[in-house]
Amino acid sequence: MILLKNCLYVLAEGRREREGLDILIEGTRIAKIGKVEETESSVEVLDCSGCIAVPGFVNTHHHFYQTLTRNLPAVQNAKLFDWLRYLYEVWRKLTDEGIYWSSLLAVGELLKTGCTCTTDHHYLYPRDLEGDVTALQFQAASRLGIRFSPCRGSMSLSRKDGGLPPDSVVQTEEEILADSERVIREYHDPAGDAMRKIVLAPCSPFSVTRGLMLESGRLARSKGVRLHT
Repeated sequence: MILLKNCLYVLAEGRREREGLDILIEGTRIAKIGKVEETESSVEVLDCSGCIAVPGFVNTHHHFYQTLTRNLPAVQNAKLFDWLRYLYEVWRKLTDEGIYWSSLLAVGELLKTGCTCTTDHHYLYPRDLEGDVTALQFQAASRLGIRFSPCRGSMSLSRKDGGLPPDSVVQTEEEILADSERVIREYHDPAGDAMRKIVLAPCSPFSVTRGLMLESGRLARSKGVRLHT
């Protein structure tokens, strides 16, 4: 058990509580908010007299791999499509190592700013990648302890078909749907307090086919997972 002792303020259910409250945590649940006496030696006590306790923030959209390409001068003031076209030429060289370390960086930043639950919309699958993108991201999330619901993103419409991304980072509908089903089977935990959930996420109407958008929706509903774009 963990006891957060003498919190400066506690924000619970949208209101600021009075000073000096304690928060008792048992396992993964908050057992009590109020004055708690230390009756067991097994309780880890943290002095929170200078801290404000708030519920963990939830980040609902992110692109972890893009943390590697911040501040490139050529696209600091570019319009969206120009920005994408330029950066796709960089991102198509993304490696397994890049996925892991960018995920670790993004998760670390989120945790440091109070976010305890996040998703990541990863839709970029360069053909030279050797590892399991979802496994690499869960490895990073588990290392730092954040609750993680990654989106198995997808792009199926390349430049030659009227889309924005180069051919080297798109997949066929069959590849996408098969892998979407696999990651749900291997990683999704439907429990309410699960640390791992899977979301299906076609990238955008201008980088996926209409068929993939429809089939992703059907698959998400049949498997009981969320859908995002």
